[in-house]
Amino acid sequence: MIPTGLRSALRHLTVLPVGWDAADERASPAAALPWFPVVGVLLGAAVALVIALPLPALPRAALALAVWTMLTGALHEDGWMDCADSALAVATRERRLEILKDPHVGAHAATSIVLVMLLRFAALTVTPWSAPLVAATCGRWTMVLTLTRFRAARAGGLGATFARGARALPATVVALLIVALLTALSSMRVPVAAACGLAAGLATGAWLAARFGGLTGDGHGASGLAAETVALLAMMSLA
Repeated sequence: MIPTGLRSALRHLTVLPVGWDAADERASPAAALPWFPVVGVLLGAAVALVIALPLPALPRAALALAVWTMLTGALHEDGWMDCADSALAVATRERRLEILKDPHVGAHAATSIVLVMLLRFAALTVTPWSAPLVAATCGRWTMVLTLTRFRAARAGGLGATFARGARALPATVVALLIVALLTALSSMRVPVAAACGLAAGLATGAWLAARFGGLTGDGHGASGLAAETVALLAMMSLA
């Protein structure tokens, strides 16, 4: 039986069909946070299996990126695009929060997501099997840290709901254990890449929080995507 917190984490971070039961109705959303890194390593494992396929580097990387994006429902890519349009707007904080809710795609969103996807694709052409595991774990670990570190930009919304009662320590312990295991199975590149990803994700969260007066769910997702991407690039650079 899948634990309630893991079911909640899978439900919110992936498109996998996870059922509901009575315990899910009673559980706090914050109970899912310790499982965020576990979901990350599961996503990374799926991508690592694609990387292991006997295909040329370019189509293999494209397929790996497609699987990665489809499993998450492009949730964090959507948050990145929304944040790019709103955070880069020359406007007041109130107006930026209005733009954040606008479903239309502007030039900042389109340009920035293309660049991010190109960087991720390039990294996946040369990175080892452990790269997507450490990157996906790091991305969801970063989201737990931003939820506990930065105030909510809005009183309502998914980000504020998860932030209530959120604690960073349980997820951090899980993530560190995953990083230690990947280091033992792969190389010392893993903790260096994880540190680079975390730094980039937290820096992204701090910048967005300054622009919005706090973070929304989109901001947490964008921070996680930044962490993932930089961790991938770090693994590529160290390869």
